[in-house]
Amino acid sequence: MSKKKQLLIGILGFLVLCCGLSGLASLFSGDALDGEPTAVIVAEADDRAQAITLEPANTAAPTSIPTETLASIPTEEPTNTPEPPATSTRTPRPTATNTPTPEVQTAIIVDPTGNEVVGEMAVVTHIVDGDTIDVEINGEVYRVRYIGMDTPERGDSFFQEATDANAQLVAGQKVILVKDVSETDRYDRLLRYVYLEDGTFVNGELVRLGFAQSSSYPPDVALQEIITSLQRAAVNSGVGLWASPAVVVVTTNTTVPRPTNPPAPPTEAPQPTNPPAPPTEAPQPTQAPPVAAGLVVIVGVNKQAEYVDIQNQGGTDVDLSGWVLLSEKGVKPVI
Repeated sequence: MSKKKQLLIGILGFLVLCCGLSGLASLFSGDALDGEPTAVIVAEADDRAQAITLEPANTAAPTSIPTETLASIPTEEPTNTPEPPATSTRTPRPTATNTPTPEVQTAIIVDPTGNEVVGEMAVVTHIVDGDTIDVEINGEVYRVRYIGMDTPERGDSFFQEATDANAQLVAGQKVILVKDVSETDRYDRLLRYVYLEDGTFVNGELVRLGFAQSSSYPPDVALQEIITSLQRAAVNSGVGLWASPAVVVVTTNTTVPRPTNPPAPPTEAPQPTNPPAPPTEAPQPTQAPPVAAGLVVIVGVNKQAEYVDIQNQGGTDVDLSGWVLLSEKGVKPVI
């Protein structure tokens, strides 16, 4: 090998070495991009020298990342590792329950006419008087007025007796309330026929025992004939109101009583000197008309309409001419 070739190989080796060192320097220095191109001379085989400009490689220098930034970069998790589900720590709330309003309890009862009727179940909470009570239905308190009958008002005779009799029948008891036509009266009281659970007809029972009297309140008259017949039985038995002299029917056509034994003859008086004039003949007493046959009783008193029902329960006609109706509040003629 000639000396020129050896020299050329040495120059090429030197250039390669310089390029390697320059690349290493560009890795550690950010100024490599700003450096000026390095000019080298390449010797050709024909011994002519040619200038070759070596441009630095357009390699981006690594950027220095602060330690704090490296610490904040999250580490990538494996994609196929499932995350555990989050556990709920919320306390469950109770579910609100909608409690339905209880329906009115009903019951079927057989009325005095033999018909089955439907009524409302209630509990008696208070006795007002002989024909009025307070009852509870589904937690609500209502005032109930018996229909078809009437008892003495407060302050009248027999008021307390009728009230006590009503209490003995229904106080604290479960009762069945049956409507006729009207729902309430002008005082907002329920108008009802009242029955016990054993079927006892309370309105009629008070009349039958003589603690109440039949009283009609149209249009609620479905059982009025039954109640009137029960009063007729009480009058005939003379119980309760009908045993009291508060209401009595009398007649003015009363026969004049005659003495049982004739009067003793008068003692003979001494004869006067001059005989007296003969006495004038006394008039004969007029015979009173006979008492009419028959049984006349009071079967109904309506205080509101102010009339009295009188019935002849005898077998013959009765002439009421001259008769009067006596009550504890005065005398009223019978028309």
